[in-house]
Amino acid sequence: MRIKVDKHKCTGCGLCENICSLSHNGFVNKKMSAVRIALDDLGDSVHIPNLCLQCTNMKCLESENLTSEEQKIEKTKFIWLNPQRVISCPFNGCFLYEGKVYRCDLCGGDPQCVKVCTQKALSLKE
Repeated sequence: MRIKVDKHKCTGCGLCENICSLSHNGFVNKKMSAVRIALDDLGDSVHIPNLCLQCTNMKCLESENLTSEEQKIEKTKFIWLNPQRVISCPFNGCFLYEGKVYRCDLCGGDPQCVKVCTQKALSLKE
């Protein structure tokens, strides 16, 4: 399962960032969200939600010599403690804040960001 992004539908409202932070942390702090919207209010107004693409072969984990079982466990985590993973992600899909890396864990199979996206810029793809 993955979250599909349609950047042309995104209005930059931030609901996805807020619900991600709220559902995982119990409070809203966009810097502690696994979704970040790249706003473009001065250009063509195409806002781009960035989040983990749930790659099959995750480049962000490759450099650590993890076993396949360790990689499987890491893929389910919302917070990682290795800041190097942000640099290793070629898709800008995880985010560093105060020494922790935030990445999409698909809310355990029920992504809240997809539910609150009123413009349907985020959708589930099996």
